[in-house]
Amino acid sequence: MQRLYSIASLVMACAFLAACSSGRPGEPAPLRSVGLPQQAASSAVSDTPLGRAVARAVNDYRSAAPLAVNSTLQRAAAVHASDMAIRNYAGHHNPEGQGPVDRVLAIDENYQRRIGETIWMGQVPAGRSDAQIAAMVINAWSNSPRHRTIVEASRNSQIGVGTAQKGDAYYVVAVFSD
Repeated sequence: MQRLYSIASLVMACAFLAACSSGRPGEPAPLRSVGLPQQAASSAVSDTPLGRAVARAVNDYRSAAPLAVNSTLQRAAAVHASDMAIRNYAGHHNPEGQGPVDRVLAIDENYQRRIGETIWMGQVPAGRSDAQIAAMVINAWSNSPRHRTIVEASRNSQIGVGTAQKGDAYYVVAVFSD
């Protein structure tokens, strides 16, 4: 059988903080700091059809309560996906060492909830729908014990999904929070 895609990287990490919230679904979170990579911050799109498809796939997969989209998490995920695509890397920390908590705090310096992040990067053949790509992403995360733990965590109530594309390479970042 022909291989339809190859996963270039499947990485996961969980970062924790204390407790608070912000952001309303559907509203882009304003940048309150210059702490984010500027090229990625200026080119990131916080709400994409693929991002919505991944959020739906995550909620369909979970047995816990559905996750609400949080604009702060959405913006942090979008900037990170964009940065990875622009600078050709895959990981939870950018080349300067900024991680998931740093990105969230760069957007909302008062954010105090625990967060976790999952990342997927893969090559996707032309013609795949957003739903098909989202299925590839959730399949990869569900087959990784560390990713699955974050996706399934019942303590999480919020999500933000960011996506970016460079050629046939797709970058998907999901940031989860309680």
